[in-house]
Amino acid sequence: MSKDFSIIVISHNTKAILGECLRRIEAYYPEAEKIVVDTDSKDGSVEWVRQHHPNVKVLQVSNRGYAFAVNQGLENATRHWIVEMNSDIYLEKGDLEALQIALCNNPRAALAAPTLLTARGTIQSHGLFYAPYYWNLLQPRAVSWVSGALIMTRKTTLASIGGMDERFFFYNEDIEWCTRARRKGWQVLLVPRRVLHLGGSSTPRDPRFIAEGYRGGLLFTRDYYPSLHGLHQKAVWLEAHLRLHLDPSPLRREGYRQILKMLKEGNLEVSLLTP
Repeated sequence: MSKDFSIIVISHNTKAILGECLRRIEAYYPEAEKIVVDTDSKDGSVEWVRQHHPNVKVLQVSNRGYAFAVNQGLENATRHWIVEMNSDIYLEKGDLEALQIALCNNPRAALAAPTLLTARGTIQSHGLFYAPYYWNLLQPRAVSWVSGALIMTRKTTLASIGGMDERFFFYNEDIEWCTRARRKGWQVLLVPRRVLHLGGSSTPRDPRFIAEGYRGGLLFTRDYYPSLHGLHQKAVWLEAHLRLHLDPSPLRREGYRQILKMLKEGNLEVSLLTP
């Protein structure tokens, strides 16, 4: 198999884990085009990468969200096989080849992602309704969506499906991307290959991120499942009210306050995280 990879790593203040991420990429995929998209980090990440990994191309962009950062990487990637990934993904030898083989064997598949493992070695949960996808997963399986923590695609496929939707600042951009691909007639593959994802290492403790998750979900149902959007809004309103009174965490309670404010104002287009 060709190792004609462009590997795009998205980083925001992740210097502490970025080094190991890049060390593994350079060890297992030395011939790959390596791109770090840095979203205005303040921890010295950019300087460190340039000093210790001179073969890595660094793109410094404003912090306009994960989808925006991914799209900047996609526009600069030059190889046939393109990988976008978080800086808290730790690759092993053969991980990318497993995704590549899955796409080669399924020409109607646009996107492929591995089975993600937590630092404890357990399969990363994506919710109750996603769990059946893992049952008896012995070969690549067509699914509704895969996690944006690590996704492989072909450069030629991007001409059909486009990049990520930049209205989604953080969370849900992967679900929207996969849904758009499927509605254009493509498949999305979950691959049995297991890859370590530290998970949450690049997510700040900020109540706005809680609200952003719900905003993106509501934006998604409004655009793709309008008949369910009203019910979804009511469910979010009820959940936020209950959690506001029952959740012991002040940080999470503030997140639910922001959700209720967002619902009252009715503006789903603008993220609370927008600078």
